[in-house]
Amino acid sequence: MNEYETEEQQIDALKRWWKENGNSLIIGLFVGISGLFGYRYYIDMQHHHAVQASDLYMGIVENVALQKDIEQAVDMNNQLINEYSDTPYAALSSMVLARSEYKKGNKDTAAAQLELAVKHASDDIIAHQARFRLVDIYIEQGNYDAASALLDSKHDPAYDAQYAELRGDLLAAQGETEKSKAEYDR
Repeated sequence: MNEYETEEQQIDALKRWWKENGNSLIIGLFVGISGLFGYRYYIDMQHHHAVQASDLYMGIVENVALQKDIEQAVDMNNQLINEYSDTPYAALSSMVLARSEYKKGNKDTAAAQLELAVKHASDDIIAHQARFRLVDIYIEQGNYDAASALLDSKHDPAYDAQYAELRGDLLAAQGETEKSKAEYDR
């Protein structure tokens, strides 16, 4: 019944198997363990990257809220955009600075910050919110072509109501009352 009659035959079969498959087994183990450690390293680096971006964002929020050092907040925002544009914090920090500039009456600077937020938004929701605020500023500035271009951009149907409302605001600002009413009704 036994394939091998003696222990020596079993040991010889094991040695042959190891000679044929040993290198593949060692390489496979090395690749598997390296992949596991590499993946953990990647996850840790991603986490560290996100924490650094979060810290910069919180510094911006604090500086703007306390009106401490707006120039430093702008520098930190530029760092976020340049080094952490793959995180949502780049767009969010631009939106914080835009709100601050808008409250000061600097609509051009606020519009520039919102343009950065739209450009660097890694999240669809943030991009749409920045776009809505930017359209409002463009309407206030009388920059109807830019507002119309933003409203005509492709968007998710979930945002149709907000786009229609803003389109109604734009048409009302242009003096087209009947068309604006139709947009509001949509």
